[in-house]
Amino acid sequence: MRLLSALTLLLFLAVPAAAQTAERLPWFAVDLHGAWVGLPSAEGWVPVVPANTPLPGRGWGVAVGATVYPLKLGPVTIGLGGGLATGKGTSSALKETTGTGPTETTKATTTTVTTQITSMVPQLSLNFGHRLGWSYLSAGYGRHKVASSSAPFGTIAAVTVPELWEGAISFGGGARWFMKPRLGAGFDVRFTRLGSRATATTATPVATTTAAPGRTRVITLSVGISIQ
Repeated sequence: MRLLSALTLLLFLAVPAAAQTAERLPWFAVDLHGAWVGLPSAEGWVPVVPANTPLPGRGWGVAVGATVYPLKLGPVTIGLGGGLATGKGTSSALKETTGTGPTETTKATTTTVTTQITSMVPQLSLNFGHRLGWSYLSAGYGRHKVASSSAPFGTIAAVTVPELWEGAISFGGGARWFMKPRLGAGFDVRFTRLGSRATATTATPVATTTAAPGRTRVITLSVGISIQ
């Protein structure tokens, strides 16, 4: 339902932009964004840790992209481009406080987990609007890499899930507005469906096999400047 609501909102943004009759889109646009990146936390994508261990679900990062607009078909302009995004997050360990006053002590009761995702995705987009402002819907199939590890804790050694580049479908949309001839602002909402992959082996003193990472979805939100 959240996915459907977000895409519906993007379509409503596209409709008024498509009604404009001003100058066509520029031949290219470049985006430099800060990003709030979704991180996978499903079994197999992160190390095996006790059930009460917090896992990072989102992390701060950056997203950059470039698009060319070679073809206009009525109210729609076709865009061809690609983007690179990366984000990293670390969970906060649960803590326990014992004693009172001068004898009060606080200690961690769980390890911390750090997860990073990097995406490189070509995109085909449908753009609605004019040179000073337009919205778009886009989709593509690209490469994604997830790296996740847990810190050593007590007698438990650090665990690292092997890094592998995997194919994944990415789709979403956004908009750009230009207050100056070349410099503007934009935002993007991106849904990525990570596919399953082969069973992974954890890097522990005694190697153990984790469940194979299954299909999962992450959502990335980004906002920043656009240049045309």
